[in-house]
Parts: sequence; structure tokens; C-alpha cells
Amino acid sequence: MQLVQLVPGVPDTFSWRFTTDGVYSAASAYGAMFLGASTPLGAKEVWKTPAPAKVRLFFWLVMHHRCWTSDRCFRHGLRDSPTCIFCDQLPETMDHILLGCVFSRETWQRILVRFHLQEVVHVQEEDFMSWWLRSRRLVDKQRRRGFDSLVFLVGWRLWKERNSRTFALKSLPVAGLVSAILNEAEDWCLAGFRSVRELA
Repeated sequence: MQLVQLVPGVPDTFSWRFTTDGVYSAASAYGAMFLGASTPLGAKEVWKTPAPAKVRLFFWLVMHHRCWTSDRCFRHGLRDSPTCIFCDQLPETMDHILLGCVFSRETWQRILVRFHLQEVVHVQEEDFMSWWLRSRRLVDKQRRRGFDSLVFLVGWRLWKERNSRTFALKSLPVAGLVSAILNEAEDWCLAGFRSVRELA
């Protein structure tokens, strides 16, 4: 403060440091709220994937481990058992439902063969987001958006099948689920998410 020289008769000026011209704007104030924030792994890719909003929101919840799987319900005292509804062998985590369960793996294998991706993408139980982000880099750039949509579609349908078995006591065999996935892919194309068609 000792270096500040006040000039009589000159009014004070205010300068906003978050804009280049020093003028306040609501947009710059909003942006300032995120200074120093970190972005979760895959956040940008989730919201850019060509898929219906409800599916992207579902994968946002997957990314933050907020889906109510049997394992999570069991830990909260809401279920008697954490076992998977598909295989009845291992705890039902989100990564197990989407990648690790034998039912899920067989579904993935048939879908990957259908879209000629079986040589490029390998399914094994691991963190879903890490697997997806690594696998998408192995796919040609021209087909990557289609692959992202396909991953979201298959994961969404596996989750819906899990819920159908859990709450409605209805189940589809693998072949039936694959057929439902292919039919829904056509519906997505009609709704404007045509990138799945680029994989065929």
C-alpha cells in the first residue's frame, strides 16, 4: 500500500481480473468458479457421445459410481445378497454388469462380431470408464463416434436387462438381448444418432 499514490480528483476504477478488458460479466464469474477444478476421467467424452440424454446421464452416474447395484444396496443394508442377477456367482458391481459377467461378455462378443470389432476390442472385467477410453483409441477415427454410441447402447441395454430381471422378473437370453440391441440401434438412427450406422 505504501507504493499506491492517490491522485486527488481522480475517481476510483474497478478492474475485473477474470476478463482481458477488466469488465465484469456473469459468464466470466461463472467460469471463475471452476478455476482449479479437475475433470473426472471420461467426463468430456460422456457428454459428447451421440446417444439420448437419458443414456448419457446414466453413464455420468456410472462414472461417479452412483448406480444402485446389488453390491451397493447390500453395503447399505438394503439387500440380503450382493450377488449378480445374471450369473449368481460374483458381487454385482457396475463394472461386473457392464463387462465382467459371463452373460455380459457373451453379449459383447456377439455385438463386436456383428460390427467387425472383435479383433480390436477385448472385453474383460475392469473399470468400465478406463476400458471404454482405452478401447475407443484402438478404433479407427472415422468409426470412433459410432463405437462410442455402440458402447453406450450395449451398456444401457445390459442395465435395462438387469433391472427387468430384478424388478419385473422377466429375462431375455443372450440372443434375445442382442436382437433388442440391434433393434434399438435402428431406433437411435431414426432419432438422429446415426453414428452407429457407420460401424456396419
